[in-house]
Amino acid sequence: MEKNRYGHHIFPLFIFILSFAVIFTSCKKDDDEEDRLIIEENEAFYELMNDWYFWYDEMPDVNPSEFPSPYELLEELRHRPLDRWSYITSREEFEALYRDSKMIGYGFGSGWDQNARLRVTFIFNTTEMYGQGVRRGWLIERINGTPVRPGANINQMLGANQVGVSNDFVFIDPEGEEVAMTLPKQEVVMNTVLHAEVLEAGDRKVGYLVFKNFFAPSFDELDEAVEFFNSVGIDDLILDLRYNGGGQTSVANHLAGLIGGQSLDGEPFAKYIYNDKRQSENFTDPFDPPANNLDLGRLITITTRATASASEMVINGLRPYMDVYIVGNDTYGKPMGQNVWFWGDLYAFAPVTFKYANADDFGDFLDGLPADAYAGDDITRAFGDPQEASLKEALHYIETGNFTMQPKRKSLLVQPWEQMTGLRQEIGAH
Repeated sequence: MEKNRYGHHIFPLFIFILSFAVIFTSCKKDDDEEDRLIIEENEAFYELMNDWYFWYDEMPDVNPSEFPSPYELLEELRHRPLDRWSYITSREEFEALYRDSKMIGYGFGSGWDQNARLRVTFIFNTTEMYGQGVRRGWLIERINGTPVRPGANINQMLGANQVGVSNDFVFIDPEGEEVAMTLPKQEVVMNTVLHAEVLEAGDRKVGYLVFKNFFAPSFDELDEAVEFFNSVGIDDLILDLRYNGGGQTSVANHLAGLIGGQSLDGEPFAKYIYNDKRQSENFTDPFDPPANNLDLGRLITITTRATASASEMVINGLRPYMDVYIVGNDTYGKPMGQNVWFWGDLYAFAPVTFKYANADDFGDFLDGLPADAYAGDDITRAFGDPQEASLKEALHYIETGNFTMQPKRKSLLVQPWEQMTGLRQEIGAH
């Protein structure tokens, strides 16, 4: 990609990272230092949005110097209701996530079950909570003495995402016993492959892979899972993306290549389309399959409304070349992406800058990719349990060639991930 007035491309992510090379100084000489810096930040961000924002022509005409920070300026400029994704975060938090797969918190997800009880949906195996035995399906009964019931915002109950913030938990384990623990929030290194095993469906061996996020360490984790599947010899793959909120497009391409194999080498994986000011940035990203791949002819995925972005890119990118089935629920619907600019060591600016399409030029799924077969997310059961509703449906299809055609069901409860914003929503963990 060509250099631009703001900086240069560093490396490709789900978003593409750039650095500011220009400092904007259009402020009055008598402003104090803090006000001067705020004006510089706001004016830089405003000019950036005017040039790169996908919906730049829909932005209101504002004076950026009148806003207390770039955060408030972004909210004023955001194109509603379409833009649910542009965000600003600290450079430190952004780099920790994308480069090192690190977050601050406890490292678990949560969801309301059919009985309106909050349960752990997944947990990273690097956390202290995991070390104390907490697993998917455990009930979260109380936090700091307060019963957790529908309407509660667990993100608010757990407090700021800062190292050392402590909370008292009472869980109920699968045997019905209460388990109490007091834990501080810590820096968590997230494993992105949550589960990998081989199951059987009739006479077919089925690889089952639960994949959480597309971050830099995912390359090695995915390669290790594929090496395991190849050592056993699988006939089909069920790719479980039910909590995967996205990440780097380079990892998405890698995963799709691992699935499809050498026959896809050089074929279009995704086409990136920018606004009319930045048409020179448009490009097509080809498949580059690793030598050690699965070389499959079809793919069965498990998704929910929390399946977004790079996860959807894998499904959409493979569909021109093979049958890809969706079991569970419709996906979230994010056929858009962001570039990221660093403002010194302070900010990472991440406005929506492009949309993407597959080799067939399809990318119109703002309402999500529709499921081929609807099934619940049974969070009372562990990953890999063949009686878990979505996995059971996927295995049934592999064995019989048919879906059971269950009706679509909509949860009446707002799930905790829906109450997250910005970078935290992409992580999807507390």
